[in-house]
Amino acid sequence: MAQIPPVHPVAGWMTLARLILVAAFLHSSFLIQAQEDSPEDSGNPVVVETSPASRDTAGSENTTPEPAVEAGTGLEADVKNSKAALRSVLDSIQTVEAELRRLEQRLPDTSEIEKPDLEEEISRLDARLESLRDDFESIATGVDPAEYEETLSREFKLSDELDSLFEPLIGELKKLTEGPREIEQLRGELSRWERRLKTTRAALRNLEAFPREELFDEVDTAIAEVKKDWEERKQQAENRIRAITYQLEQAESTQPSFLETAGEGLRSFYRSRGRNFLLCVLAFFVTFFALRFLHQQLDRRFPWKRKKRRPFYLRLIDVGFNVFSVLGAVAAAILTLYATGDWVLMGLAIIILIGVTLAAKNALPRFYEHARLLLNLGEIREGERVVYNGIPWKVQRLSFYTIFRNDRLRGGMVRLPVNQLTGLVSRPISEEGEPWFPCREGDWLMLEPEGHCRVVFQTPEYVQLVKLGGAKITVPTVDFLAKAPMNLSSGFRVSSIFGIDYQHQAISTEKIPEIMWKHITSGVRQLIGDPEQLVNLKVEFAAAGPSSLDLEIIGDFEGSLAARHQVITRALQRFAVDCCNENGWVIPFTQVTLHNAYETTVDTDNTEDEAQSRRLP
Repeated sequence: MAQIPPVHPVAGWMTLARLILVAAFLHSSFLIQAQEDSPEDSGNPVVVETSPASRDTAGSENTTPEPAVEAGTGLEADVKNSKAALRSVLDSIQTVEAELRRLEQRLPDTSEIEKPDLEEEISRLDARLESLRDDFESIATGVDPAEYEETLSREFKLSDELDSLFEPLIGELKKLTEGPREIEQLRGELSRWERRLKTTRAALRNLEAFPREELFDEVDTAIAEVKKDWEERKQQAENRIRAITYQLEQAESTQPSFLETAGEGLRSFYRSRGRNFLLCVLAFFVTFFALRFLHQQLDRRFPWKRKKRRPFYLRLIDVGFNVFSVLGAVAAAILTLYATGDWVLMGLAIIILIGVTLAAKNALPRFYEHARLLLNLGEIREGERVVYNGIPWKVQRLSFYTIFRNDRLRGGMVRLPVNQLTGLVSRPISEEGEPWFPCREGDWLMLEPEGHCRVVFQTPEYVQLVKLGGAKITVPTVDFLAKAPMNLSSGFRVSSIFGIDYQHQAISTEKIPEIMWKHITSGVRQLIGDPEQLVNLKVEFAAAGPSSLDLEIIGDFEGSLAARHQVITRALQRFAVDCCNENGWVIPFTQVTLHNAYETTVDTDNTEDEAQSRRLP
């Protein structure tokens, strides 16, 4: 004996639901017939239309098996609603059919001018009748009849999909320009009927002027019929012109001004779409800043994110987080518009995204270069040294906004967008260390042509110097570096040339330098106060000059004496002169000998040497 297979509970509930719908349909049919026979039913028919989207929703809801159906009140309410909907749709069908029959009866008696309009109205009612019948079947069966006719191999057309996507947006734009378009349409129609009236008048004038004395009766009768036809056309044109003129005057009188239209448009937008727009903007920024905050928290909390040299995978995560922040914010805004059902704003958003995508297509090579830089694979790399605007910087962090830092400068941090890094090349920093700027604030410099001065400020844009006496000089940082300043605050050397007379030639190379060294060293130590600040001092024979035997005094001092550089320079000469006075050494004058054309030599300095004359060859 064959065993009956068990019935799946979902299939059972589906069968029960279908039976209930069939019973509701039969019951509603009998109820409709009874109401039609009853004379008390004098209410106006209620037309209920369902959009294709609602029919699709109804079909998807009815084709999906429900796990259970609640009995009692819920089922009775569904049946009652179905009866009311079927009754309304059936009344609409009967109304449309009656109107169709009336228009079809008028069609044979309609003139050739009005026939196209009447045929267009009949076509529109036919389409409406077909739509109402589909709605009746959809409500009665619980499925969409189009699903039965739909083929599995439906051809995909991008143009059709785009039309359905942008249809709400175009409809909204048409609604905004409905008033001006209606006025323009009336003006165009009035112009056409005025041309027709002009044509009819010309035709009637020609018919009146046509000679009819010698015509046959048949021809005269035909001309009379033609004249009657054109007189009817003239009357129709005059009637249409009067009607259109009245409509145009009414439309222009009710047409608001531009400011009123704009104000009403803004108010209507705020009432209908302003809330959706604000929610969209709020969702975008909340999502963007939330993702950015999450990114910053990861940077702070996880130690592997704070490595001195970040590996490639960490840079990839950073770039991914930045890109995801933007894409996530855009997705949140689109989903907000989708949830609110605002297809107009959603269409605008999609148009903007398409425009941005098309514009970004031409920038793909630049985006590729930026991606290489962000992933530390380009010409400039994180942790290396780069020269930007003539100033050395350390690449502290590579990101969409790269950070350059120079701790020697006040405000020594520059934030650059990634597109300004193109063309820069970095190099590794030397392990022995490198200077990042030739001086610090407070250092004393020797600069040409400014001379001896102290640094007050130094920023990425300018360096301010002050000279002894208080005069301040401001130099652009790039020009300051080009002057190659000499920094005295790290230590400096003072060198001075001093000459003695040739009569001391015998002791000029050893005895005089030794005696002078002792004297100058004693004087310098007394001058500076702290002997430790004098690093080294030497007095050496330098050269036999034209008028004197030259000695060079060389003194090395610590940087703390940089402010007294000029004082020390002058003091070395003073101490040398004092030593010569104590020891009776003669300091010679500089001599200049001139030779004239008469073989005479003149001593212009009146020195003790006598001028000698010699004959020219």
